[in-house]
Amino acid sequence: MEKNWKFVREKDQVFETAFGRDHYWHYRPDTMEGAGSYMVRVAVPEGGGHNFHVHPEMHEILYVLRGTAEQWIEDEMQLLGPGDSVYIGAGVAHGTFNAGEGELEFLAILSPPEGWGAGTVDVSENEPYSGYRPRI
Repeated sequence: MEKNWKFVREKDQVFETAFGRDHYWHYRPDTMEGAGSYMVRVAVPEGGGHNFHVHPEMHEILYVLRGTAEQWIEDEMQLLGPGDSVYIGAGVAHGTFNAGEGELEFLAILSPPEGWGAGTVDVSENEPYSGYRPRI
């Protein structure tokens, strides 16, 4: 039987800082070949966020662990707290901002892995998104 699992300890996470956010990758293409999805824990400092963007070929689930997220999906905004989540289909514009005191922490689960190459496309300077919320 081919091994189709992997344990990741906290010390083994792949860490990166991107656009003022700390990313703690548990699973992504270069660490888990053949995975059907990827997961990252994201820490957003007070006042920070991830401007409007799309994942052209991947859907995403966000699950709030700590703090308050100002979560935009297209032209709809909701405040999310610990235990709240949102599903975002591929190609849907969204932005996540820290709307509370202290750090915002959430999990992002992305799939399918074939969509990884299309990346993340910033649309925050495009209408109508530039009119919804100032860029960070």
